[in-house]
Amino acid sequence: MITQEDIDAVAELAEPLSQAGLHNMPDDWDKHRHPSPLEMVSDFASRMEQPLGEKWKFSKKLEDFRWDMIQEEYGEAFDESCNGNNPENMLKELADLVYVIYGYAATYGWNLDKAVRRVHRSNMSKLGLDGKPLKGPDGKVQKGPNYKKPTLTDLVETNDE
Repeated sequence: MITQEDIDAVAELAEPLSQAGLHNMPDDWDKHRHPSPLEMVSDFASRMEQPLGEKWKFSKKLEDFRWDMIQEEYGEAFDESCNGNNPENMLKELADLVYVIYGYAATYGWNLDKAVRRVHRSNMSKLGLDGKPLKGPDGKVQKGPNYKKPTLTDLVETNDE
């Protein structure tokens, strides 16, 4: 015979379990301050007890783990691009790919937000002297005479000791 205690126990299982870290966050947590991708991924890694600020290539196991995640997400994005016609799924796969790449950077204590800004500034220096883009036959933007390579050394020196 099923008792009320059994019914109550099953009802408790039917309710979604509280998600660690989200149960105490306001519903509009992202409306007041927009955290950067690096901040979001670092928060996730911290809450999920994943490594942060490690030395690069110090652990082959960790390096392999990070690359496996990137390859998995790349494969899913590639499959969606080749086989799908659902733009929402494609956008989700692209976001997943960016997320695991940011996770790689966070693992090693690298500020990918700053690196992306510097690479953007460098890319914008590819314009020709007339202020117009220089393009190769395939449409790819070429480096112009004012091109400046980004300097990222200070962003990876955080844990060389």
